[in-house]
Amino acid sequence: MPEVPFGIRESYWKAVLILFTVLLLGVTVVSLRAGARPDTLGSLYIIPAILFAYFYRRKGVLLVYLLSMFFLGAVILFRYPSGNGLFSAVISSALLIAIALIVSYLTAYLIREKRKYHAIFDNTENGVLLINLTDHRIVEMNQRFAIALALTGREAEGRELEKFIADPAPLIQLIAHLNSHCSTPAVEIIMRLSNGSEWVAVVAARKIAADLAVLTFIDITERRQMEHQLQEHNDDANLYLDILTHDINNINTASLNYGRLLRERPGEETEKISRNLIHSLEKSDEIIRNVSTLRKMRESPVKQTRFHLADIIRKEVSGYPDARIEYDGGDAVVIADDMLSSVFSNLIGNGIKYGGPDPRISIRVTTRDRDVVVSIEDYGHGIPDPLKPLIFERFQRGDTTVSGRGLGLFICRTLIERYGGSIRAEDRVPGDPTLGAAIRFILPRV
Repeated sequence: MPEVPFGIRESYWKAVLILFTVLLLGVTVVSLRAGARPDTLGSLYIIPAILFAYFYRRKGVLLVYLLSMFFLGAVILFRYPSGNGLFSAVISSALLIAIALIVSYLTAYLIREKRKYHAIFDNTENGVLLINLTDHRIVEMNQRFAIALALTGREAEGRELEKFIADPAPLIQLIAHLNSHCSTPAVEIIMRLSNGSEWVAVVAARKIAADLAVLTFIDITERRQMEHQLQEHNDDANLYLDILTHDINNINTASLNYGRLLRERPGEETEKISRNLIHSLEKSDEIIRNVSTLRKMRESPVKQTRFHLADIIRKEVSGYPDARIEYDGGDAVVIADDMLSSVFSNLIGNGIKYGGPDPRISIRVTTRDRDVVVSIEDYGHGIPDPLKPLIFERFQRGDTTVSGRGLGLFICRTLIERYGGSIRAEDRVPGDPTLGAAIRFILPRV
C-alpha cells in the first residue's frame, strides 16, 4: 500500500477523488456546451489522473484511459469541427495517459522498495529504530528492538529514547555528533528493559534526513558475560600458575639441596641415585622457569631499554660453574628487556643437555653496522636438517631421546622476535650436522 499523503486516511482521499471526478465530468459537459476552451478543462484532469494511478495503480491507469476518452469524446461532440480544439484534446488525452503510466510505475517501484526495506528492517538480528533528532522520539522500530526491550506492538513508538537508556549521556553525545556529521562511531550504551532489567548494546547511527536518523543496536550482553567468564578462568589459571611457580618451586629447591647433600656421601649407588634425583629436579625447575617466562611474556607490555650483552652473558655463564663454556668476550649494546637473559639461559642449557657426556659450549658475539649476531655452539650430535626449521615451534625437540617439553627454543624465538630480531639453527661446521649445532640470533644494535 502506498504512503498516505499528509497523514489523511486513504478512504477519505478516495472518497474525495471519486466526488471530484464526478463533478469534473459534469463540469466538462456543461463548460464545453457553453464554449469553454478544451485545453483549460484538460489541465484539470491531471489531478484525478495522478491520484487514480497512485492509489489504484494498474486499475487506475485504466480509469484514466476511460477519463481521457470521455474528455476527447466530449470535445468532438460539443466542439467539432474546431480543428484547434480537437488537436488540443488529443494532446491532453495522451498526456493524461502518460502521466498515469509514470505515476503507476513509480508507485509500484516505491512499494517494492518499501517492502524490501521492511523485510531487512524487521528480520535483522540487531535492533533498528528510526528517531527524530529534534525531540529524540522513536518514529519506528523493528521487532528485534521491541523484543529486546520486552515490549509488544508499538508501545515504544512516539516515546523518547532516553526513557529506555540507563545513562543517557552517551546517547546525547551521539545525537549531538549527528547534527554535524552523517554518521557516528559506535558507542556502548546500557539499555533499560520495561521489566527493570538491563542489557548492554553497541549503538551506531546514521542520519538519513535533516531531522531523522537510523540507530542500530547490537546486543553484546552475552559477549560481556563470556568476557567475565573468561576473566574468571584466567584468574583460576593464574592461581594454578602461582601454585606451580611458587609452592612447587619451593619444594623443588629443598629437594635439590637434599639431593646435593646425598651426592656428597660416599658410595657409587648413592651417587647414582642423587644424580638422577638432581637431574629430575633440575628438569622440573626448567619447566617451571619456562612457564613463568611464558606467563610474563603474555602479561607484560614490551618495555625495551639498552643492555650490554657481556653483562648478561657473564651472569648466565656463572650459573653453570661445572660446564666448559668459552666466551670470546665480545660485547655490544642492544635494545631488549629484562627477559633477554632467558634466551641465553635456555640456549646454554640446551647446549649442555644435548652436548654429549662432556659438553662444551662456545659463545661468540659479532657486531655489524645495525645489528649484532650472537652464536651459541655446542659439540654434540647436532640437529638434522629436516628438524632445523621445526625446533623453534612449541613442543618440538631436536633430540627425542632427551626428556623435555620443547618450550625453551619456542620462548627464545618469541623473545628475539619481540625485540625485532630473528633466530635460526645451523651446523657448527657448515655441511656436517654431526659435529654440533649452532644457534644464531640477530638483535638490533644501538
